[in-house]
Amino acid sequence: MSAASAPPPAEHLDVLIIGVGVSGIGAGHYLKTGLLSKSFAILEARGASGGTWDLFRYPGVRSDSDLHTFGYAFRPWRDEEAIATAPRILTYLRETATESGLDRHTRYHHKVVSASWPTERARWTVRVEHPGTGERTTLT
Repeated sequence: MSAASAPPPAEHLDVLIIGVGVSGIGAGHYLKTGLLSKSFAILEARGASGGTWDLFRYPGVRSDSDLHTFGYAFRPWRDEEAIATAPRILTYLRETATESGLDRHTRYHHKVVSASWPTERARWTVRVEHPGTGERTTLT
């Protein structure tokens, strides 16, 4: 293999979050506010945040849980309707991600294609593909 065709070196991060949905946004917020010295990225295979609340768009989709309980402790649900529609939940999630400064940590169109844990290295090796270009990168 020539140097010109060698894959780029792996990028190392302290934490890698898969998905910028409810859990990914919550995890990112706590990393950003509680573990300031840790480097992290949030990978999202699709081109939009919100997870389930962005993916499913059928008429009438809404929460079956009380959003006052389901919402984040660090950013409580303030809407009067406790059982909310998907668009309202999606707005809440996206506003939360933006207010938490997660936009610059989120990498859209980054699909995880494999993850392995070599015991001798004690570190995850994650292979990522850009669905549009097929370009592959490695993160540890």
